[in-house]
Amino acid sequence: METPWDGMWNDLDQLRQTWETFFTGVLNFLPHLLSAAVILLLGLVAVKLLPRPVHAMLKRTSMDPVAVKYVLRVVRITIWSLVAVMALDKVGVPVASLLAVLAAVGAAVALAIRENLANLASGVVLLFSKPFKAGDFIEVDDVSGTITEIELMHTYLDTVGNMRAAIPNTKMMTATIINYSAHDSRRQDFDVSVEYGCDLDRAREVLRGLADSHPRALQEPVPPRAEVKSYDASAVTLTLQVWCQNADYWEMRYDLNARIKPALKAAGIGMPFPQLDVHIASPVPPDDGGTEK
Repeated sequence: METPWDGMWNDLDQLRQTWETFFTGVLNFLPHLLSAAVILLLGLVAVKLLPRPVHAMLKRTSMDPVAVKYVLRVVRITIWSLVAVMALDKVGVPVASLLAVLAAVGAAVALAIRENLANLASGVVLLFSKPFKAGDFIEVDDVSGTITEIELMHTYLDTVGNMRAAIPNTKMMTATIINYSAHDSRRQDFDVSVEYGCDLDRAREVLRGLADSHPRALQEPVPPRAEVKSYDASAVTLTLQVWCQNADYWEMRYDLNARIKPALKAAGIGMPFPQLDVHIASPVPPDDGGTEK
């Protein structure tokens, strides 16, 4: 006859067998877990150490600093991806099936964020084709400023008013961009209006002498020149063309603008404002339509 004690001993025996099975499984899994932990530790060390020689090698090239930063980021992501796959494989995760699932999910996500992927691809092209670089002053459509960063999705500009503009990289690929920092020197043109009755040769001489004597004006590639640009309704427009270093552009422009009027005035050359001459004809007697009688 079975007693209550017999049922209790059976339950204890099943519990013991379950615990032994669990403990054996843990002991068998522990080496795999330790291997995965070692792989993760080695991956952490690799992420810290491997980008350093890559960075040192890239610094010896002419690659833009922003592109170097981007390459180092890709290296770190690649290392972590390989480490994660190896660690998961050690703990028994079916990596092949997992990668297949991730590929399917990635394809669906790619369709949803195709505009962001286009920005990403454009950012890579911009970094390596280098139409501009960090520190250049550029103009994109109606936005102008100094490039501070070329990131994965956007190019960031600091405007002259100290505002941050974020422009999508796809727009940077398709828009017309003026790079004012591409060359060491630039030419600037000053349009100056003088009176019709003045001596044009004397006016050109004054403007040219003003530019020649300026400490920031360059004689190369072309010395300063002043020429007649157009004959307008109320004045003759002269153009003064002066070359300068890119860094001196605004200082010289403001300085010459302030000097032009006093120099012309000292030479007796007037700068007219728009005016209109109105001539009133004598009134014509009305025709009464009558005839001599």
